[in-house]
This record gives sequence, C-alpha cells and structure tokens, in this order.
Amino acid sequence: MTTVLTGKITTYCTGHFKYTDTHSGTSGGLGSVALKTILAQNLIPVKSLRISAYNENALPSEIKASGIEVRFGDLNNPDSLLRSYEGAEILFLVSLSSVGEERFQLHKNAIDAAKAVGIRHVIYTSLSFGGQEGRTSFAGVMQAHLRTTEYLKASGLTWTIVRMGTYAHLWNNFAGFLNVDGSLEPFEVVIPDDGLNHWTDRQDQGEATAKIIADCANYAGRTVSLIGSELLSITDIVRLYSRFSGRKVTVRILPDADVIAYQTARGILPVEQLPFLQNWVTWHHEMRMGGTAWLDPTMEMLLGRKPKTVRDLSRELFSIGNGLDTKDFANTE
Repeated sequence: MTTVLTGKITTYCTGHFKYTDTHSGTSGGLGSVALKTILAQNLIPVKSLRISAYNENALPSEIKASGIEVRFGDLNNPDSLLRSYEGAEILFLVSLSSVGEERFQLHKNAIDAAKAVGIRHVIYTSLSFGGQEGRTSFAGVMQAHLRTTEYLKASGLTWTIVRMGTYAHLWNNFAGFLNVDGSLEPFEVVIPDDGLNHWTDRQDQGEATAKIIADCANYAGRTVSLIGSELLSITDIVRLYSRFSGRKVTVRILPDADVIAYQTARGILPVEQLPFLQNWVTWHHEMRMGGTAWLDPTMEMLLGRKPKTVRDLSRELFSIGNGLDTKDFANTE
C-alpha cells in the first residue's frame, strides 16, 4: 500500500504508503514537522517514503540526507501530479498557504490527480473556524476549505479531515498587525471584533498529524481537530505580550470600514495585500460569534501530553524572532 502527502512545496510517499506534499509540505511549517516526526519516531520506513517537490532546493537538509526518493510535483501542473502520485494509495494534502479562494482549484487538482492514478484515501488539512461541526463559517479564510472538504467527500475516495487550530505564532496578525520588533513605543491594536480562540502550537500539530498519517486507516471517514488546550481572546494575548515586553499596548474595536481605513493608512501591508483586509475582518467576527471558542482532547491524546499554551510559548511568540508574517495574504480571489 502506498500513501501520498501533499502540501505547498513537496510530496512524500511511503513504500506501501506514499505521502505527497506538493506545494510546501516538507519545507512548510506543518508538513516538515510531520515528516521529521515520522522519521524520528520510525512511524513509517524511509524506503516507503517519497517526496514530490517543485523546488527540491527548499527541502530541509536532513530530509535530503534521509534517502527518501524525490519526484517533481506542482499543484499548478496537474500532469506532474499524475507522475508524482503514480502507484500511491494514500494522499496527505496540506492545504495551500493562502487566504483566498484560488487555492480550492489547486486542491481540486490534487484530488483529481489522486483519483486518476488510483489513490484510495486522502488526508486533508483544514482549519478550525466554524465551531465544532465546522460545516459553515463566516470567516473568508475558511471558504476554500469548506469547498475542498465538500469536493473531497463527493469524490468517491475515502478521506480524513484534520482541522488545524489557529497558529499561535500568527497572533500578531490578528492583533492589528502588531510588529514584534523590540520597540517599546506604545501601540494601539485596532481590530473589528474579538472573541475566544484555541491558539495552537504548529509544532504540536505537526507531531500529532504524523501519528494520524501513520495510522490513517483508523481515521478513515473521520474529522479530527488538532487545537490548543486553552481559550484566549486577542485582548488576552495582547495583555500577556504587554506584561512580557513592558510595552504599553491598548485595544480598540471599530467598525469594519474604519479598521480597514486605519490599517491601510498605516502602510504595514504592501499595496498588493491591501484587498486581503476585507477577508481579515471576517476572522474577528467569526471569533466573536464563537466559531473558535471550543476545545477538543484529540491532540493531547495523540501527543501523550498537554499541548503547549500561549504562556508556554511566550518567549517565542513575544520576542523579536516572531516577526510579522503576512506572506500568504497576497492571494485573495
């Protein structure tokens, strides 16, 4: 049996299992952790792994040195996916890093290619907006996930949906694009709404995902949520940051149009990313409506320990090393 894992840049495949991460997976923050965990814990033999990458140079050095077979594969090139996935039975599809609808077409390319070459099972990484059921969501960033999930379930393939809690290291994007640059100048977080969220460590999610991949038969037809173990609002995290850094930070909630005008005038985003703000405001409204105000024990069970909290991660999240990351915000169509 062969399993394929797909994502942003690369693809893994395992002997009888082929794991493909076609767009960034093995070099991305989630897929790379999952693969490293698979290797470190010997969850799947190296001889059973294949990586399909459109940029082999982006692979981490330890992955290159592992002896895993590498093939070319690109979500924008369906023919390359057919060659990458050939002989596989399971596909791990890491969603494209984007906030827009354009990624649904790329996810569709991967699912169609998987079906064409005879893959039987797809593991897809979605997001945790939309409450515990996750069938609908107000958040713009969730719409392509909902379409992908619907398409996958109608494809005739067996499936597993892995819903990822909000990455904790992106807290400052939610917090009015607060740049953690070491400055002690007072800062005003201007946002359109606030609410509780289950902020989650991406490293924890990658480790837990590796366990699901290695035991995917037991997760067929299931939706699994990998989320943190505490609920905090943006205001809560801002207060923690303020205490950690000694910087005076206040939070102000304004109407959508006023917030968009304020963030546009700040110039913190490049011009090509400004349309993204219409999408960004919906995240905050989703939080206020309770779409992320829930917990789930699955990740703790998979890890065998409590997931790391924002407080556990405070040195990482609130220090200069956690710069403002908006690279995925350009595509909004």
